[in-house]
Amino acid sequence: MNSSNHTGAKIPVLVLFAPTATGKTALLRTLFAEGSLSFFKGKAEIVSADSMQVYRGMNIGTAKPDSALLSVLPHHLIDICSPREQFSVADFVARADSACAEIYSRGKIPVVAGGTGFYIRAFLLGLPETPDADENVRAELRRRMEAEGPAELYAELRTLDPESAAVIHEHDRYRIQRALEVYAATGRPRSSFRKRVGLRERYAFCTLILSMERKMLYERINQRVDGMFDEGLEQE
Repeated sequence: MNSSNHTGAKIPVLVLFAPTATGKTALLRTLFAEGSLSFFKGKAEIVSADSMQVYRGMNIGTAKPDSALLSVLPHHLIDICSPREQFSVADFVARADSACAEIYSRGKIPVVAGGTGFYIRAFLLGLPETPDADENVRAELRRRMEAEGPAELYAELRTLDPESAAVIHEHDRYRIQRALEVYAATGRPRSSFRKRVGLRERYAFCTLILSMERKMLYERINQRVDGMFDEGLEQE
């Protein structure tokens, strides 16, 4: 692929959505690194769409790719910030866009792969047209979250913006805080802002979704967790 001949053209991106333990890493290894079907070996780089792998440390608990795979198949958006930092979906989309452009400029295929559905959706469709963060409001909500806990703020969100509350888990501190932040800054519920429809036009997407029968998936998850403890998860 010679990207210099495609000025202004859409960037081709393979998007692989794979919930935990469905075999994403094994598939990437087979197709792009060292398997017998590695037709694209050396021709692709991975953009991780995992909300936990962005943080340094926690290598075992987040099932980061091992050094052997990283040496033959470069990964982006892994180990890029401290666990003390916030990393939002807007941060993800901005960094993923930069990584995809960089990868394509070098004549390779960007592969956005991971199991964080919120990240994948935002990358495919774009972000809702909500206002930028107000740091003063954010700081106050962060203080309240620490002092009062997520249950109290979630109850408040259910009153102010029941539509958003219906799709946010009651323990999802970041999304509860963000929804309340939008309401505090604008006087409007976050759900009232227009959502993006249709795929983003800068990319030519090919999307793959891995799935597995529920019983088998749970067995694989249990095996993975057991393996993590054997590798030292408790100490990590």
